[in-house]
Amino acid sequence: MKIVIYLILVIFFSARLEAQTIKIGSLQYGSVNWELKLIKELELDKKNDFNLEIIELASKNAAAVALQGGAVDLIVTDWFWVSRQRSEGRLFSFVPHSMAAGGLIAPKDSKIVNDVDLKDKKIGIAGGQVDKGWLIFRAFYKKKYGEDLIKLSKPIFGAPPLLNKKIKQKSFDAILTYWPYQAKLLTDENFKKIIDIKDILLELGIPNGMPVIGWVFKEKWGEESTDVFQRFLKSSNEAKKLMLESDEIWEDVRPFMNASDDKLFVNLRDIYREGIPREDFSKNQLEGSKKLYSILSKIGGKELVGKATELSPGTFWRN
Repeated sequence: MKIVIYLILVIFFSARLEAQTIKIGSLQYGSVNWELKLIKELELDKKNDFNLEIIELASKNAAAVALQGGAVDLIVTDWFWVSRQRSEGRLFSFVPHSMAAGGLIAPKDSKIVNDVDLKDKKIGIAGGQVDKGWLIFRAFYKKKYGEDLIKLSKPIFGAPPLLNKKIKQKSFDAILTYWPYQAKLLTDENFKKIIDIKDILLELGIPNGMPVIGWVFKEKWGEESTDVFQRFLKSSNEAKKLMLESDEIWEDVRPFMNASDDKLFVNLRDIYREGIPREDFSKNQLEGSKKLYSILSKIGGKELVGKATELSPGTFWRN
């Protein structure tokens, strides 16, 4: 009888130990890895009584497949994807991670001084036609000038590294790109920033603090693993606080950043810091998310949101 009880206890505690591991799918060279590897480096996972396992993946699509197939517990992606999945019966949820966004960059000697100067200009766009940054920019232009930029300019879509290369070769008049590539380009004194996506959001009436990407997980997993998930979020917030307040801690992060020189290192660090949420997700931001969803769904259509014309309830975890 004692042996049976012993075996039951072993099985119980073994299962519990296994449940304390969180597997997070992350792009190998993505900025999300900076925080995750810092958590491991400082053993914040052990401090908060769980084990963080980082699963490095090759692409955003691979991350989505890994999450859907149960190979990982969490990935980082945008809340538009979560809302669309929920509208189609796949119940994922979202906790904000970063507000960092990109912007419009042009050569320093360009005649482009602000957004009004983009008519007939060749603009390189990071991502595809329903990339959120591009749709936000189109919505902003339409509101401000009453015209659709896709008809007035010459947009060309491509991968961010290629866009950086091409604008240096003067193949584009400007590029709208993601923040890490913006940071890289602005280390070159021959380029200037025209406008940030975060400033455009304010022009559209979207409140400050709007998350761009976040921790995404199956709703069922979140409900069944609430305790360990909260411990992970505690570790995440501890790492963010250190990254926000301490320059010294960035020396621990630097090896993961692929920063070829000090100027790029500082640019990447400073933009990353700007994207760290300063407060919990609020009702005001939820209303802002609904407004932004409504604006972009009209421009991006079914390719962006499927059949759902409104933000799906439950998209934001417990909001």
